[in-house]
Amino acid sequence: MEKFNPFMNLDATKAFGDFRLPEMNVEGFLSSQRKNLETATVLSQLAFEGLQSATKCQAELAKSCVESYTKGAEAIAEAKSPEETATKQADLVESLFEETVTDLNELASLTRKSANAIFHVVEQRFTEGLDEFRTAVKPNGKAPAAKAPAAKTPAKAAK
Repeated sequence: MEKFNPFMNLDATKAFGDFRLPEMNVEGFLSSQRKNLETATVLSQLAFEGLQSATKCQAELAKSCVESYTKGAEAIAEAKSPEETATKQADLVESLFEETVTDLNELASLTRKSANAIFHVVEQRFTEGLDEFRTAVKPNGKAPAAKAPAAKTPAKAAK
């Protein structure tokens, strides 16, 4: 039994004769991709520098913490009475807690600065990329003019 193939007698030139692909600005596309790679390089560098500074900060904080524990343990060992030992232990715990909170705030601030720098670069490239896309899809190759904000209607202005 012979099967019917509906595409056997299809004339592709008739079906797709009017189909046109949009023209593409190859140089603009390549330029955009170069900028993306440059941005990726900058982001990698910023991330590495941020990680490097955070690691350095953590090492300094660890060293400081060990020194504080050592001094505190020595002070507790020098105590003459159980009451003095308990007081020195409480003082040590309080000072270590405050120092830890301060250190964590410093580390969080450092991380936040690094993340903000990275975000700024991404945001800037994203905006540039959108402008490049708008230019690429316009038939005359010019970016569309920015729209003016819509005027408030009397009903909206009264609110």
